[in-house]
Amino acid sequence: MKKKIITAVCLLSVLALCITIFVVSSIRRKIPENPPGTVGNTSGNLYNKGLFCEKDGYVYFANAYDGSALYSMRSDETDMKKLIPTEVTSINTDGNYLYYYQASSGSGEGFGYVVSSSGIFRVNIKNTKNSACLDRVLSKYVLLADNSVYYTCAGDTLSLKRVSTDGKDKETLLDLDILPVSIQNSQFYYMNNQDNLHLMVLDLNTKATRQVATEDVYMPIIEGNMVYCIDIHDGYSLISLNLSDGTKTLLDNTRTDVLNITDSHIYYQTSGDNPQLKRIRKDGSDMEVVADGTYTNINTTSQNVYFTRFGSDTPIYKTPVYGPVNVTTFDAASNAALQQAIKKK
Repeated sequence: MKKKIITAVCLLSVLALCITIFVVSSIRRKIPENPPGTVGNTSGNLYNKGLFCEKDGYVYFANAYDGSALYSMRSDETDMKKLIPTEVTSINTDGNYLYYYQASSGSGEGFGYVVSSSGIFRVNIKNTKNSACLDRVLSKYVLLADNSVYYTCAGDTLSLKRVSTDGKDKETLLDLDILPVSIQNSQFYYMNNQDNLHLMVLDLNTKATRQVATEDVYMPIIEGNMVYCIDIHDGYSLISLNLSDGTKTLLDNTRTDVLNITDSHIYYQTSGDNPQLKRIRKDGSDMEVVADGTYTNINTTSQNVYFTRFGSDTPIYKTPVYGPVNVTTFDAASNAALQQAIKKK
């Protein structure tokens, strides 16, 4: 009888231990909900491949000096670390996890890398050994908003899709080729490229779409009631739109190819006989030339604006967000990549 009691107690203990392990494991696997209004990166950065992303004093970036592997650093470019060895774009973060598009597999450690391929991925910032693929697709634009990841999908037809941050729920929102990055108050702003190129909005709660402006715009960046964008039918000029009263302001009539914004300025690349990377205040004053020539991948952080020459991933140039223009190279990134190469030898 005593042996039976001891055996029963042992079995119950083992069962309790198994249940505890299962519960703890489930809790660890569960992706915590983000607070309402969470947005993983700025629309300006995501228009420019989403190569830089900042949160809570840290910047996560694709280091072009190391095959566009995912690195982290403090906003002042100190404490540089390599997180993911694969090529990444469209970097987003909620402060706990990183979400990004992985363009190729790499040589990382762990099962997650062994089976890795192109797709939308999630990784815990504090434990990057293994990553989770949310959807294996060919994509270009990715945005984390609240508890969902929105992305374009290039299959038989181009479409806008959504997947929950835990990867369990997926759906197609629009069968359109749009740039799903400009978001405010749970509403996507995009160009109606299926019909008249007017500015449209998709309500993520109701899934309803509506027109918000009759202007034909490209790369709209929403900030309150203001839209900074490119006017397609006015020579691709740089303009601002006031959505409250419909006022349109011409900021630069030179053909503009791409733009991004900081708190005070718009940074934009012009083309034509004299291509230049410029900046201008949002009210249209103090236009300055940042660099002569053609540049791309204009990404901003709280401290710097980063960019590269068109057709070349390196060197990465930068200029301070505050103060006068002062173009230098992103030496901290190249030095970190060099140290990684030395470690492999």
